[in-house]
Amino acid sequence: MSLPWGVKEFVELDQAEAYSEFVSTLVETSMSLPSGNVANILKADVKTKKDKSLLIMRYQLTTLK
Repeated sequence: MSLPWGVKEFVELDQAEAYSEFVSTLVETSMSLPSGNVANILKADVKTKKDKSLLIMRYQLTTLK
């Protein structure tokens, strides 16, 4: 099993709540990727500070065999 990876992406301030609701449904789920790997979603949230919103997601890749 590989180490956890993370993604950080800025999202529009007016879309932050919708993104937060959506990514919260992904936590503790798995997604099959076209490469044959599986992405296990460990954490996902949107952090808002002042005039910026940042989507943060941590995932771990595993291989199907």
